[in-house]
Formats: sequence, structure tokens, C-alpha cells
Amino acid sequence: MRTPPIPICAQKLLLMLIELNLTKIYDILQSKTVSHCFRFSLGDLSCANVNDVELHAVLALAPEMDPNLLSQLKVVWRIGNLLDFVHAKNMEDILKLMLG
Repeated sequence: MRTPPIPICAQKLLLMLIELNLTKIYDILQSKTVSHCFRFSLGDLSCANVNDVELHAVLALAPEMDPNLLSQLKVVWRIGNLLDFVHAKNMEDILKLMLG
């Protein structure tokens, strides 16, 4: 059974909580939660949005993030695929965010 993607409003809320230091990365580091955050990049990339990319970046760059978990989830490969996709589709807002 396929798990649905995280709704955009939930992504925005999670990002806001992290940015305001109301939620710490280690609070959400359960492997199922992190896996769910990266799940969108396995499916239809045409649904990608700025919130997906920001959430990927915040999680992937967090010092608390376990590199082994990132490796298991193939995060670098997924981000590379997403970068190829947004470049091919000229999705400049997402491309600028990813390259930043």
C-alpha cells in the first residue's frame, strides 16, 4: 500500500516549527517520519513544490541527521533526480532553491 505524500500545509507547518526552533530535528528523526518526508521524490516529481525541497534540505543538512539513514533512503540519488527534473522542466523557483 502506497503512503500518500505529506500535505503542503503540513510541510509548511513543519518547516515553520523548525525555523522558529519550536521543533528540533531530533524530535522527528524516527526513521518512518524521515522516510515519509523524502517519499515524494520517489513518485511523480511533477508534484514537487518549494516546501518539499526546503524540507529535504533542512532534514538532509541537519547535524542531528544520521548519515546512515540518509544513505539507506538514497537521499543524494533522489535529490539528484529531482535536480535533473526541475532543470529539464525549467522550474526556476525550485531550481534556485536547490542550488542555493
